[in-house]
Amino acid sequence: MLPLAPLSSPPATEAVLLQQAQRLAGYSLGELAALAGLPIPPDLKRDKGWTGVLLELWLGASAGSKPEQDFAALGVELKTIPIDSSGRPLETTFVCVAPLTGNTGITWENSHVRHKL
Repeated sequence: MLPLAPLSSPPATEAVLLQQAQRLAGYSLGELAALAGLPIPPDLKRDKGWTGVLLELWLGASAGSKPEQDFAALGVELKTIPIDSSGRPLETTFVCVAPLTGNTGITWENSHVRHKL
């Protein structure tokens, strides 16, 4: 088996993405951060996006904060949410923010939410 390492480029197929995700199973976020050399913020409630950044790094996501899917070539968007010990979500999540101003001419076809989904 290959040593565990973040993907150096976006996965070419959903199967490769799933395989890498399965390889991460059983590791704590702290272990993954240490292996990747990523510092852990002191307060994850203040740095809510850190978990997503860590997993994007390990899974080879290419979008960053751009208004497109994290794995655009595969049509896959990654979402992370905190869960309790029973696996129930602790909060809601969102895909993108809807602009309240400067939205003249925005249609479904050219909206940020469509590109994310």
